[in-house]
Amino acid sequence: MSSESSPSLSLPGLPGDATAVVVTQGATEYLSRTLAGLAAQSRPPARVLVVDVSRDGGAALPDGAPESWGLLATPGARTFGAAVSEALAQDVSDGGSEAGRTRTSTRWLWLLHDDSAPEPTTLAALLRAVEHSPSVGVAGPKQRTWGEPVRLLEAGVTTSRFGRRMTGVDEGEVDQGQLDGRDDVLGVGTAGMLVRADVWEQLGGTDPALGPYLDGLDLSRRARLAGHRVVVVPNAVVRHARASFAGLRDGDGEPDHRSSFGARRQALLHTQLAWVPLPLVPVVVVLALASGVLRALWRVITKEPVLAVADVTAPLWVLARPGRIAAARRNARRTRALPRRSLRLLQATWRDVYREYRDRRMRRRESQRVVRAPSELELRELAAITRRRRWALGGLALVLGAA
Repeated sequence: MSSESSPSLSLPGLPGDATAVVVTQGATEYLSRTLAGLAAQSRPPARVLVVDVSRDGGAALPDGAPESWGLLATPGARTFGAAVSEALAQDVSDGGSEAGRTRTSTRWLWLLHDDSAPEPTTLAALLRAVEHSPSVGVAGPKQRTWGEPVRLLEAGVTTSRFGRRMTGVDEGEVDQGQLDGRDDVLGVGTAGMLVRADVWEQLGGTDPALGPYLDGLDLSRRARLAGHRVVVVPNAVVRHARASFAGLRDGDGEPDHRSSFGARRQALLHTQLAWVPLPLVPVVVVLALASGVLRALWRVITKEPVLAVADVTAPLWVLARPGRIAAARRNARRTRALPRRSLRLLQATWRDVYREYRDRRMRRRESQRVVRAPSELELRELAAITRRRRWALGGLALVLGAA
């Protein structure tokens, strides 16, 4: 982001007791809008740290940035959480500066991705929700889409008993306040997360094996088991581009969710192995390997070879790094004050999982419905496809029976 194109900043209102940490991969196309959103806060943070993880150090502060804004470089940081921790360590080490003094006195950390632009009242709403609730350790905003038209992404997340991430939001769903009644949730994402500084230190930040997927959910879950509440604040809003999820970081500008499928699959398997009771770890390992093969066969049938490769290799990548799983289990055990069963009321039931699956299938059928009558050639092609799928399903049934 060049200084010539950077907007000048004016910070209204009184500072909140929070340090905002924005992690960016250089001068991305999203950073200027996110920093402009920070500058427009009705209750601005006491300090803003822009953390550049790129090798070339291309990020820059906008024109007119106040002295409470700082730019730090952490080119060796592998994940979002690692970048935040390294930046905070650098800030503290500068004890004689305003940065060091502000950091040591701040109570809240407001974490932002470079592609998560906050609305003007976001921080004020977050701080208002936690100021009179000392039991809250983590608070998150509602997330909407980056562009127009505005769509709802999530307002807190939960999981099934086996770790399936669920938001309760349909793809492309319009935000009409239907989830504004939510409060306590199992987890929130790191985009816009407000976490108490002592809780961040207690938990050791995010799992170093996770990022950019499921790191916020994992941190939230550990915070809950450490005895802290995790809440979502629906009237606090960030506009999230989800550039990593959509494959926009290194792509050609066209969104492709398949490009991140392998990394998301690895993150899911890692969290499953890190969170299940120890006697069930071998069971999860066997199921992960077997399901990876079966899922890959189905991907081949549905002509998705890229996803088939990811289904097979994801379990192998995770199992090839047992040290990460062991470290995650040790860290979770170190801070745990409540039993795992205390999370069950916040998790989705199997009925919820089935309902989401059924609704998704119904929406897919509606979108694929043909208005005009198919031709005779199309009918023959559909019949041939149906026969091939029946043979393939029969083969899958045999393989599953043998397994």
